[in-house]
Formats: sequence, C-alpha cells, structure tokens
Amino acid sequence: MKNLNLRSFALLLALALAATVSYAAGLVPARDLALVGFIGYMLIDCPPFANVAAAGLATAKFDNLIGYTIDRIVLELGGTALTKAMLTQIRILANEKEIFNDTGTNCDLRNQYRGITANAAYLTLDWEEIRARTIVGQRVGSIDTISSRINKLSAEVTIAGATAPTLSAFAMLSRAPQADKTYNRLISKVANRTFNPGGAGEFVFDFNYQRVPFSFVKRVHLIGATVTAARVKKNGIEILKATNARKNFIQTEFERVPQANVHTLDFIVDGNLSDSLPMANAQSMEWYVTTSGAGNITMIAELLDLLENN
Repeated sequence: MKNLNLRSFALLLALALAATVSYAAGLVPARDLALVGFIGYMLIDCPPFANVAAAGLATAKFDNLIGYTIDRIVLELGGTALTKAMLTQIRILANEKEIFNDTGTNCDLRNQYRGITANAAYLTLDWEEIRARTIVGQRVGSIDTISSRINKLSAEVTIAGATAPTLSAFAMLSRAPQADKTYNRLISKVANRTFNPGGAGEFVFDFNYQRVPFSFVKRVHLIGATVTAARVKKNGIEILKATNARKNFIQTEFERVPQANVHTLDFIVDGNLSDSLPMANAQSMEWYVTTSGAGNITMIAELLDLLENN
C-alpha cells in the first residue's frame, strides 16, 4: 500500500473491481468455512456495554473483533424505552483514535439514504457499501484490523432520556487481511461538525480535513432545515452543484432515498467506489452552502482514509 501513489489507487481499484470473479462463469472463489455464517459474514456477539443507564456514557471494549475485518457493527436497543434519538453521541475508537462520530438519529438517516430500511430495535454502524456495484467495492472501507495494525477497539455511547434501557451489539465480520492489497488499509470514517450561518445566502462551510495520500471523500451530509443548495470547487473548478430538487432527482434515479432536511453531496451516488473524491491532489478546496435563513447545520463527512490520517 505504501508503494502505491494516488494516481495508481483509482486505476488499481478499477482493475480490482473489473477482476471480480464471475459466478456466472462458474468460477466460485474458495471461502474460509470458519467465516461463513450468514450471507458470507461471520456473526459474533460483542462484549457487553458497561454503565447502560437512563442517562450517561455507556462503554464497551470490542477487542474480540481484532484479527478480523469488521464490516458492520449493529447496536441492539431494548428496555422500557430506548430510541435512536436517545443515543446523542456514538463514538468508535481504534487504537484510541476516533474513526466514527455520529448521533443515533443522524446515523439512521444516513443508512436510510443508502436504502437500508429503518428498524426501531437495531442501528447499523456500517463501514461497507452494501449497495456497491461489485463484491470487491462493497467492502472498500471495511476495517481490516490486521492491515491497519489495530490492537484496541472500543465504543462510547451517550444516552439521554431513556427508561431502564438495555444496549448490546453484534458484529458482521470477514477475513483479514483482505485479499486485495489495493485498499485494505482504507477505513470508512464518519466525522461531523456543526456550523451556524447567520442568515439567508451562500456561505463557506468548514471542511478542513487533511489533503494527504489515501484520503478520499465518499459523501457529505448537510443536515438542517435551512439548506437549499450546495456546491464544491476543487482547484478552482466547480465539480458539484445542485439544488435540493435537482439533487433529490438524481439520487432517486440511482435508487438512493433522499431524507427530509438532509442535503447530501454524494460522489459515489452510483455505487462506484473509485469515484470517491481524492483529497491529496487538492491545491484548494471550497465548500459552499446556500441557506434560506439562520439555523444550525450539522455536517457529516463519510471518508475513506488511513487510520493515521485526519
């Protein structure tokens, strides 16, 4: 991976996607029988959360997942009353470094945008793209703990307003290291920030992530009732511009599910992971949002990134 430059990544990834073994041709790849549990995943219970209370910080150590590729972690919500809206912050840390930061509500909105049906009792923290065009592309961004040299993994969930809640989790895993060395150190990170435009108009919004090799943007979600349009310029060239209506139309054409009060800038709307926006060759990046008035906006960035970046 270290020997690959930025230009070669897109080419090699495209070749990897094109080289996916064809089941139609009868060339079924060998599978590790120990990891075949449910549609190609091994399902394993995560260790229990500590301090699950009506209000407070519940924590868990997921070190039993080390040695595998983590495709998804699914939270199971139970008790008298525990909803996704009561999960006011969810953080996943790898080697003590934050790789996932979101709320229960916004995580659910992002999942629904990708076509994942909401379920009140389950919330998926997803590092893969289950609607990707190919099997190879599906797992770009899954956490290959061996290749990324991860030896500690933990979760922190802030709960507010619950009644006698229960919280547990299970993981959907695959083998590590992943066979394709092109992308196996990339992690689908989720980061968020909040900003507050002072009124109606167009404003620059803060997107100060590192411009380093092997750092890519999959999507940026702008969550707020006042957002009406957004645009992006890279190296002085406008690469994306859309009003809510136009954006919703295009995303629906590609079987995405636009969410109310969420303006999504999606660089992989067609499920082609090689279209992720590279940051390394960005001499300048400008991100603009148009608003109908003052209001709070949450920006959630979905990245493909090395553990040590950002």
